Amino acid sequence: MPNINLPSGANLYYETHGQGEPLVLIPSTGFSAEAWKPSQLPLAESTQLIIHDPRGCGRSVAAQGVCTINQMANDIVALLDHLKIPSAHLCGHSMGGRIGLEMALNFPGRVKSLILAASGSGQVPRPGADCVPGLPHWLVIRMVEKGFEKALREEYCDTSAFFTDDYRKQNPAKIEAFFQQVWPTHAKVSEYVHLIIARHNWEATHRLGDVKVPTLILIGDHDSGRSNHLAQAEAVKSRIPGAELQLLKGQSHGFFWQAPEETNQVILAWVKRYRAL
Repeated sequence: MPNINLPSGANLYYETHGQGEPLVLIPSTGFSAEAWKPSQLPLAESTQLIIHDPRGCGRSVAAQGVCTINQMANDIVALLDHLKIPSAHLCGHSMGGRIGLEMALNFPGRVKSLILAASGSGQVPRPGADCVPGLPHWLVIRMVEKGFEKALREEYCDTSAFFTDDYRKQNPAKIEAFFQQVWPTHAKVSEYVHLIIARHNWEATHRLGDVKVPTLILIGDHDSGRSNHLAQAEAVKSRIPGAELQLLKGQSHGFFWQAPEETNQVILAWVKRYRAL
């Protein structure tokens, strides 16, 4: 697919695959559409799968120098307008969930259902220094000490943040293949810093009661590291009316890639449940 100029101010790269219920996958911080390949492409067998490079990532370019969660949600609305899709199911991973949540709050008529995958509503539910808005201190130290690529490789491949210890020990080739898949189109250091600032300056915990779309909170039961997404998931579940929480056993932050078949089954079951909306 070629890039398109959106009225929201982004020259956005996107792809569509398959036919059926429109499903937008929104990737984690710094990741492009390539993160979903090949693990989530089977979803296109039953849906119209829409993937994209968020502004600042991969092949997308933004007119503005500053990036916000609101802008990235507006980009998806503009993309749906371009595709002439009135409403879609959203599945956002980590920061992608924040983008989906912002869209559900501001454009509820455009969202059929929402899956918050290993995500949260901002910094309020988090403890200590992690709840301070802005660029996280720990991230700056890690990037300065190790350099950008090594810092990200460590997080994605060498810790239990994305993949559990047992899985990494048993599947080193798959871990390396994952990094080689996402790194070439990953946000570069300047854009990545803007994305991190956008993520950590965004707060919607006080607005969770206004979410009116069906919401599934999907989380691995081992995702309790630095950001403790399990605690964030519980906080979000308790505040969104009617929200459902589903734990994936034996999974950490990267369950899309460690357990793609199980994850895809959960996503498809949810989409089918709310396809008539």
